[in-house]
Amino acid sequence: MAGLSLGGLASGLDTTTIISQLMAIDRAPETRMQLQQSVLQARQTALTDIGTRVRNLLDTAKDLGDVATWADTQTLDVSDTTKLTATRLSGAAPGGHDINVTALARSEQRSYAFQSGDATLTIGAATVNLTAGDDGQSAADKINATANSPVYAVWVQDPLGDTTKDRLVLTRKDTGEFQQGDMAVAGAGWTTSETYKAGVNAAFTVDDGAIQYSKSNVVKSAIPGLQLTFKATGTTSVSVTPPGPDQDAVKKKLQSFVDQYNSTVDFVRGKLTEKKVPNATTTTDATKGVLFGDSQLTGLLSQLRNMMSDKTGIAGSVRSMADLGISTGTGSGGAASADALAGKLTFDTEKFDDAFESGRLDIKAFMTDASKGIGAKVTALLDPVAKPTSGLLDVRAKQAGDQSSDIDDQIAALEARLDERQTRLQAQFTAMEQAMSQSQSQGSWLTAQLG
Repeated sequence: MAGLSLGGLASGLDTTTIISQLMAIDRAPETRMQLQQSVLQARQTALTDIGTRVRNLLDTAKDLGDVATWADTQTLDVSDTTKLTATRLSGAAPGGHDINVTALARSEQRSYAFQSGDATLTIGAATVNLTAGDDGQSAADKINATANSPVYAVWVQDPLGDTTKDRLVLTRKDTGEFQQGDMAVAGAGWTTSETYKAGVNAAFTVDDGAIQYSKSNVVKSAIPGLQLTFKATGTTSVSVTPPGPDQDAVKKKLQSFVDQYNSTVDFVRGKLTEKKVPNATTTTDATKGVLFGDSQLTGLLSQLRNMMSDKTGIAGSVRSMADLGISTGTGSGGAASADALAGKLTFDTEKFDDAFESGRLDIKAFMTDASKGIGAKVTALLDPVAKPTSGLLDVRAKQAGDQSSDIDDQIAALEARLDERQTRLQAQFTAMEQAMSQSQSQGSWLTAQLG
């Protein structure tokens, strides 16, 4: 009779419901453990997310301290990039130059009527062997497949179908003027129908000087230190700034730091101010406020905020972030006031531009000094917190994960005990039903006998 459940047939009791209710009482600790586990998992996720954001902030702080940002550079401005473009090759003399392009370089071109039959063509230093089975297209393909061919070959057919006007057109790979015989095709009568267009050198002047020539439209001799690429004829101005640090690059790194700082502060404050739900009975409620008022994170935000307003100890005109135009903004005016109270930063780029103009070396020292610079100070604060695996945030996240895994083990053990408990209850109620059924059968028999 093992495993048989009579379901109250003898007693009239709903034994299945009774067992379920008894098991629900026994499962109450499991429900509490599952809620506790959801809290730990939510805390682990929140700490992991904060760790990612703080590491991103750490990266932007290290960028602030990177001295490579302050390497001397020069910027170029071309008045009309449809006519020419400019690239800096090395140090170029600062100032403006007028480039007047009067001719663009182009390639020498020859065309031939196709001559069928076996032939050996000599094109410059290249040799191309043709057979009687080659047509104009296959001749062009063989020329193009020859490694040392000085030309590109195209088979051009007459659009009206007049095959006598079909031509094999050869274009020199290099632009500019060359001796006319350099690209001639020799072999099997191919020279009898030749047409020829000579290559042309680029012609230009710099600042109304003497005319200069170039076989290529890419010129490095016009302005020492620059490479010019001619695109069209006409006059174009090219200006070169004096060597110095790239102001825009410095500004972008500061803006990246401000943006990541605000994103990190906003996220962490959101976790710190999210309140717990008392006596939570659902996972949604239990996972709220898992970092409410966390003392370590509160302390980190406080230290960051102080660092943004304190002086670093650097001498010169720039001694704090405020001197660069970076601050928590004004304390009035709606959202501005709320952001200021939250410790979020604003960046006054005009103030930064003024500071850069008057004291770029002071800004460099403030950002890059190895011990007192803002980059080094923020890095020293965040590195122990954000370091992967061994940093405070990752350690705390791992602890929460380990505790969650421990609860998994506890739940598994409890489930095993509950399964045994349910099996025992089912067996006990089944035995009761069997006993009552037997008793009722005996009673009925005795009643019949007495009657």
